[in-house]
Amino acid sequence: MKKLYIVLFSILIGNLCNLGFAQRNHSIPKEIKEAFTAKTDTVGNQIIQYRETLICPEASDSAALVIFLHSAGGRGNDNLSHLGMPAIKDIYDYLKQHNIHAYFIAPQCPKTASWNGVAPGGGRPRGDGSSPNRPLFGDRKEKLEDNTPYVEYLMPFLKQYVAEHSISKSQIYILGASMGAAGVWELIAENPKFFTAAMPASGAYRGKNLTPFKHTPIVCTTGSEENTFNKNKRVVEKLQQVGADATFIPLNGMRHIDACNRAFSSQNLDILFSKHR
Repeated sequence: MKKLYIVLFSILIGNLCNLGFAQRNHSIPKEIKEAFTAKTDTVGNQIIQYRETLICPEASDSAALVIFLHSAGGRGNDNLSHLGMPAIKDIYDYLKQHNIHAYFIAPQCPKTASWNGVAPGGGRPRGDGSSPNRPLFGDRKEKLEDNTPYVEYLMPFLKQYVAEHSISKSQIYILGASMGAAGVWELIAENPKFFTAAMPASGAYRGKNLTPFKHTPIVCTTGSEENTFNKNKRVVEKLQQVGADATFIPLNGMRHIDACNRAFSSQNLDILFSKHR
């Protein structure tokens, strides 16, 4: 009987991971803490918190801009916890190793919001902020105080950031995992010509109009054991059929959390950063 309980518990934990609720962050590496400076910017009435680092600061040419949108587990108001995502160190290490002159920024989504305005683990919330679908963790209900996609506040900030820094407009890259990937899809759909290329990892596109994505190369990764695998694969195939520059990378044998943590390999980032306008 004890062995049966252990097996059932293992299955339950695996399924929860695959559903892609809030990806748990790891401890923040000392190098990342030291490299990224805490910043805030105000756009209209909205305060945007983000972390920033500059790669190859001695370079004289215009810098690339690399933006990473964290998963649901990185939400908060401390402008720190989202740095624990392994993806941030993977991207940072890649930029350093390849001597890419770039501003690398990681904005933080508030705890009571989401990048695409959808309660993580469920559908768009009701007017009272409660999710009509499943809760985020066990019996704790997910609530969003603001149903507006947070990327709608983020986009004016990004335009302002580009205007205030020496940024190459032919090298603006947006990446995200899980809830952050859903935010990437949303940003590209609404701003099809702003970004050079995009990498959504393990997050589905909820819209139906694929036309905007013809203007932005997409590198989409998804674990083969995720429930969004077939949907993301079909979206990329449809994009390819209409002549879009779209790549689908299956992460074989991976459930949601592993797929998010391992998506940003050097090989996959090679594909993304080979894109230029």
